[in-house]
Amino acid sequence: MKFFMIIGLLIGMAVLTSCGNRKFDSCVNKGVAYFKEIGSYPTLHTYPNTGRHAKTVATERCRRSIIAFDGW
Repeated sequence: MKFFMIIGLLIGMAVLTSCGNRKFDSCVNKGVAYFKEIGSYPTLHTYPNTGRHAKTVATERCRRSIIAFDGW
């Protein structure tokens, strides 16, 4: 019985993780699109991220908050 509970838990975790990855990837893509729109792609032009790659900055911001670029 415990075996089936563990298997169910692992499957549930895998499903939740894959959904989270899609949301994260979507956030990063929105961030890259935002930086392209403002003319700061592929490297950013404003402080404190001057010279850094837009995808790297978008990834960092999305790690902090999955809705980092939702208002855009």
